Amino acid sequence: MTHTLTDSEFYRVLSCQRRRLAIEFLWDAAAPTPLSTVADAVAAVEAGVDPAPRAVRESVATSLRQTHVPTLERHGLVVDRDEGLCATPAAKHVVRRIRDTGPFGLRWSEQYRAIGVLGLCSVVAALAGIPLFAAVDPLLPAIVALAAYAGSSAYHAWTLYPRGARSPRGTAVEEEWHPTSA
Repeated sequence: MTHTLTDSEFYRVLSCQRRRLAIEFLWDAAAPTPLSTVADAVAAVEAGVDPAPRAVRESVATSLRQTHVPTLERHGLVVDRDEGLCATPAAKHVVRRIRDTGPFGLRWSEQYRAIGVLGLCSVVAALAGIPLFAAVDPLLPAIVALAAYAGSSAYHAWTLYPRGARSPRGTAVEEEWHPTSA
């Protein structure tokens, strides 16, 4: 099944740290990886020691094999091939949301900070009369920086939700939620 995860599916599937670690590891591996290798990596993170103790590695391998990998497969994020486990192209969106990264691999906060710092430096350089910037009205770099910030914010908001669910309420926009009375 390869569909875009709704927000509720995203949070339900990735509510478990082992699944988050496994999908990130498989995405970074970019090649078929044996379950034992994935289990070793996840166990090392959980134990805080590399290599993790044998009992931890075995526990992680068992839970991945029996529960977590089938869940990731069912949601189209992982495929189990003869050569090993692979992240699917659908996992890209999930990993980007887990890591909170934008299209350039930067965290959104880093991207916004870079736009702000570059915009501020450009305005100050134009006001200070630094060559190349002196010929530009200081209002121009301010407008460009604000436009970049607005465009980046719009893109961030656009990619935050799956294509079929542009609302935080998902696809059931017409249904209103009312708390039950006590």
